[in-house]
Amino acid sequence: MIDAIQHLLDAWWAATTFDESLIQYLKATPVADLMNRTRWAWPISESVHFIGLALLIGVIAPLDVRLMGFMKGVSIESLHRLVRWAALGFVLNLITGLMFLAGTPEQYLGNVSWWFKVLFLLVAGANMLAFELTQRARAFGMEADAPTPWSMKAIGAVSLSSWLMVLYWGRMLPFVGGAF
Repeated sequence: MIDAIQHLLDAWWAATTFDESLIQYLKATPVADLMNRTRWAWPISESVHFIGLALLIGVIAPLDVRLMGFMKGVSIESLHRLVRWAALGFVLNLITGLMFLAGTPEQYLGNVSWWFKVLFLLVAGANMLAFELTQRARAFGMEADAPTPWSMKAIGAVSLSSWLMVLYWGRMLPFVGGAF
């Protein structure tokens, strides 16, 4: 299945001129120069990326587990107070991820793993908006031991699944798609 998707992506990519112009643009940026010519830029960026992942997943996973109805002794509002740390982790990951993309765009843009990672990032973001816009006030009004409504359980499950898929497809970048 993955090979078939990769084949379709390769065929689409080969039929466009967008890919080459974008790749050439990214390679000509100062960020690409930094990533490719500075010995420590890539390893430092990797370290910062992993710190960002730890912040993001370390906050979001317990919140998602609570939304799914577990850890009832902890209020959702208490866990949600930590979301600013998850946001910091996301910003660190966004910045370093864009640095990686600028550094070697051909390794990412033609790789099905990268596109799946982006897809699940979008799902996680849409899910977060759904929570913030439709469930946040209700969640903050709940007592710590109150039963969790199915709508919150679904949002927690989609969020946790999405972030795990972001991690999975990010880890698969060197192994699926043949870009590395």
